[in-house]
Amino acid sequence: MQRIAARIWFVEALSLSRLLAALAFASVAFQDWALPLACGLYAFAVVSDVVDGWVARRLGAESYFGKVVDLVSDKSLTVVSLLFAAACGVTLLPLAVIAAREIIVIGMRLITIEGRQLLPTNRVLGGVMATLLWGNTLYLLFVKGSDWMWVATTIYWLCALLYLFNLIIRIAASSARIRE
Repeated sequence: MQRIAARIWFVEALSLSRLLAALAFASVAFQDWALPLACGLYAFAVVSDVVDGWVARRLGAESYFGKVVDLVSDKSLTVVSLLFAAACGVTLLPLAVIAAREIIVIGMRLITIEGRQLLPTNRVLGGVMATLLWGNTLYLLFVKGSDWMWVATTIYWLCALLYLFNLIIRIAASSARIRE
């Protein structure tokens, strides 16, 4: 029993470290001297997202609390990324669409009906979108204020449209469960 508890604690700590890394990134991202530190913190946060779920499944250390911490840490990293993008001058509309979608999704995923999430996780879409959004933040660290900002803005618009389309489809598909 202690082994399982230790495994669960390790995975939850890994997820919490992503939240802390995201907050630390936000505090140093605009310091010119801190570019390597900002990149390192952000890269650690991204890698921890990839690793924590895999480790939890591999070690049999999944818990409800761990799933919630993972979800909150993921969404927090995305929100910090969106705030960074806004501060860098990216158009606010796509960032607002992405942020609104993230808030809606976090609420719908925390609701369970008969042991099933109201809006189940889609790992493929989540992985692709996280790669685009979080990769775009790393890109912004290097191009902020340059003529290459249009690439980041285009990626945010693409993400916003994909997220909006996906959210509409998923809510429609879950509408019967939502009305319960």
